[in-house]
Amino acid sequence: MHKQEIAGRFGSSSARYDRHAWVQEHAALELARRIATLPLPPRPRILEIGCGTGLLTRELTRLLGPANWTVTDISPAMLSQAQSHFPAGYADFRVLDGEHPGHLDGPYDLICSSLAVQWFNDLDAGLARLANLLAPGGWLAFSTLADGTFREWRDAHEQLGWQAGTRSYPLPEQLGRYLPFSGRAETETLHAPQAGGLAFVRGLKAIGADIPAAGHVPLSPRQLRAVITRFDKEYTHVSYEIAYGAWRRPPAGVFVTGTDTGVGKTLACAVLAQAWQAGYWKPLQTGLAEESGDTDTVTRLAALAPDRVHAPGYTLQAPLSPWAAALEENTCVDIETLQLPAATAPLVVEGAGGLLVPVDNRHTMLDLIVRFGLPVVLVARSGLGTINHTLLSLQALAARRVPVLGVIMNGPPSPGNRQAIETFGKVRVLAEFPHYEKLDPATVQALAVRMPSLETCLEQ
Repeated sequence: MHKQEIAGRFGSSSARYDRHAWVQEHAALELARRIATLPLPPRPRILEIGCGTGLLTRELTRLLGPANWTVTDISPAMLSQAQSHFPAGYADFRVLDGEHPGHLDGPYDLICSSLAVQWFNDLDAGLARLANLLAPGGWLAFSTLADGTFREWRDAHEQLGWQAGTRSYPLPEQLGRYLPFSGRAETETLHAPQAGGLAFVRGLKAIGADIPAAGHVPLSPRQLRAVITRFDKEYTHVSYEIAYGAWRRPPAGVFVTGTDTGVGKTLACAVLAQAWQAGYWKPLQTGLAEESGDTDTVTRLAALAPDRVHAPGYTLQAPLSPWAAALEENTCVDIETLQLPAATAPLVVEGAGGLLVPVDNRHTMLDLIVRFGLPVVLVARSGLGTINHTLLSLQALAARRVPVLGVIMNGPPSPGNRQAIETFGKVRVLAEFPHYEKLDPATVQALAVRMPSLETCLEQ
């Protein structure tokens, strides 16, 4: 069905929508509750897609407080209903097809939508367009109907050899599959009580959602009565599978990894944090039985303010891989709990060891890099053997489509090794740090002033 016809259907139901939309209200309230737990900046810039009568807008206003809102819907009548709940000038209300957002005044800290994106003709492409409007660190959060919705109504049709006209909905694990950053969807099943099949059909019509799947041939009145009779005989409810998803665009910054342990990642992190006025985070810190940890070292060397230093996600005592160190402490690392910290400045994230160091019994450091979605700065030794180690690491990153901003080489300068890495690795060497017997903030400052800017590195 053409988008304008969809807009017309929902527009015609706008005055009575809220009286019949208890499932939509439930999904909006639950999505708002989930959004309220996200690390958003003060007075965030928010874009809402498919606002309907403003169920989500109203609840987020209550939970989040002041925000800069752009509120949209494809139906002018629905948009007018939403706008009526707010004082003049509260938000920028726009008629918009959210699947094709056009020239909006982004970027946004939050793009949200409740039970609207299921009307996109191409969900993956539509979500990708919206994700492109996010600010670094911004969130795309939505609820949508998922596979299994209306299963009872469909079953009543199939028992009689006919196809229901309801649209097909995606599997939860398919949501956001092409977005270039991390996130996931969780599902909830609602059983909506029904006073019969006819009441179900009338309920959909009351909110404008009685829109058949493309190409569906409507049943005759006799056939529809047969379906309703079959439904009434077997069911007293209809299931709604609601998927709630949240994906975060990584904040501006880098993941610093190395070709091995002890190659100078911590020095590189201190220099980058100083040069780019960035924050610092070490998600997995091991070896605390023998040293104070890299967070203290980087904080001291880069003279970082407290608000730019983020506590490690896991701290482990043994100087081993995170997986092995956790086993010694009879614990485990759960990669799902590692989320990039909220940051208003660029973020330098330091890994542990090299790319294939085990994080748990299924994941490596490379999996963590992919999860965070940050580009990489690879730290390598300058001496003998570095060509092989560095090119293998670059090859592993390329295989997982991880962008590499460049390589930092530590140790006595080696023009031949540098040339080989740049030529065969097709990557830029950002800096060469000589060996230092002792490091101090003045040394880091001197190295930082020679580093290219983050913007320059991202543009390469």
